[in-house]
Amino acid sequence: MLNENALNAFLALAKTGSFQDAARLIGVSNASLSRYIVQVETETGLTLFNRSRNNSKLTREGQEYLSVAQDLKSDLERYQRRVVDLGNTNGGMLRIGCGPLTTRTLILPVLRKVREEMPDLRFEVLVSAYARPLDLLQKDQFDIFVGDLTYTPEADDVEILVVEKQPVVFMAHPAHEIHERGPQSLGDVFEFPFASPHLHKHWKATLTKALGGDARAAQKVAALPQIESDDYAFLTSLLERPDIIVGGMRGAFTELLASGQVKEVDVIAPPFWNICASRKSNGDSAALNLFWSTLVELNTISQ
Repeated sequence: MLNENALNAFLALAKTGSFQDAARLIGVSNASLSRYIVQVETETGLTLFNRSRNNSKLTREGQEYLSVAQDLKSDLERYQRRVVDLGNTNGGMLRIGCGPLTTRTLILPVLRKVREEMPDLRFEVLVSAYARPLDLLQKDQFDIFVGDLTYTPEADDVEILVVEKQPVVFMAHPAHEIHERGPQSLGDVFEFPFASPHLHKHWKATLTKALGGDARAAQKVAALPQIESDDYAFLTSLLERPDIIVGGMRGAFTELLASGQVKEVDVIAPPFWNICASRKSNGDSAALNLFWSTLVELNTISQ
């Protein structure tokens, strides 16, 4: 059975292509790294690297084995997390994967209410513009996912709920010139520097269609956003000056709107964002069930 040190060595060398860099990456000597790579090749019976003086590249067999090793690494990490959870005497851990637009609007109010009933429960909120969240859910990278589910592979063991559609809003500093122009089209909005989380291909297609669907629209959308980040605290801080427009869900701007620090751009026919919640059908922990039922309670959700 391949040990974890040898697995890490293979993955590091596959990533860097350099024995020296791979050894530095995992904190071992070059000699130890070489020994681990020999262990992997002996265990598999395959030649995994083409070695030269300056680099080591994966062979065809090595490239095919890479996905096996990555899956094994994920399985080991999942096993280690579950063991930690079993030994946790403080109420367990709930891992929530979510897109950057959902944290304050959906996750925060649910988390607050769940903590009232389970104050010892620990939460890990993993925020990113995930491209394939259901794959990660099925691999137990998180217990529940809340966000955009444009990518939906066959997932018989996953329960999916659809949150009511919510409009995407656009915010700017009160002194931004766009407010003086009256109602604006999306094309007008994108004439100004624009900041948002990652716009994956579904969103780019949606915006391209909204802007007319021609080559000029596609070219404009391909350049968006000019500033991209999954950190909404960073994005909203950009609104301190009147030169940026930031897009998102209204809940992300609640405090800034109330204080008068930002002003909503009047947009004609804004796009809508489909928010979904998902969990594995066999998930039966008390914490997961409570979070799920609270999410349903606080939001208009339909099967």
